[in-house]
Parts: sequence; structure tokens; C-alpha cells
Amino acid sequence: MADPPILPDLAYVAPGNDLPLHAARAAVTASIRDAIAAGRRALLVDFHAWSGNENPSLALRIDSVFEWAAAAEAMPGFVMALVMPPQLVDPGRIGFIIGRRLSFDFDVFGAVDDAMAWIEAELANAPRRNDD
Repeated sequence: MADPPILPDLAYVAPGNDLPLHAARAAVTASIRDAIAAGRRALLVDFHAWSGNENPSLALRIDSVFEWAAAAEAMPGFVMALVMPPQLVDPGRIGFIIGRRLSFDFDVFGAVDDAMAWIEAELANAPRRNDD
């Protein structure tokens, strides 16, 4: 798939589909910080063809969301979609649930198109900050 459509408030990153889990997690955290520093209100992280040989454990999923929510605190209302191979998307949506409890607008998708549609809807429904 080609890069997703560019939205003015969207940062897009595809950190690499062969990263080990710890490196992928760190790349997402850095991308959140970079997006916020650039004044973006949303981030699409694309690992749709990730080929790592590890499956993220429940503990890693939860801990990652805590780390990413902390990184996103600098911009209230920040939106992030993570795209993973469909077989790695948690059907219980633990990331989404934890994110909401932390006031972090986050979800995981099995397809870039689904993630883009969600981001567009979230941005359309989110109030803009006064300094925008």
C-alpha cells in the first residue's frame, strides 16, 4: 500500500516491519514525541506487514499503552492508530480500553484504511486547541 493520504494534523510513520518488539515500542514512543513536537494532533503508526517472530504479550500491550499515553500527555486530545497484521490485533481491544482510561485516544487496526478512517473521524469530532 502507498502512504496514506496526508491530513494537516496527521503524522505518519512506518518504523520497519522487522524490528524486535522492544525496538518497535521505542520507535512508537519516539514517533509520538516527534509528532507532538511538529504540532501534529494525530499519528498513524504502520506495522501492517510486521514480520517479527514475537507476539506481544498482554503485559507488553498494557505497558506499551501506558508508555505511549505518557508520551502523548504533552498534547491533550492526541490521537494514535497502530496498524498491525490482523492476526496480532487483540480482539479484546485491551489497548483501546487502557488508552481510554488514561485519556489517550488510541486504537489498533489490522488495515491502514481502517486506521485512517478512524483517525479522520476522531479528528473531526475532537475540539481543536485554542492556539491552533
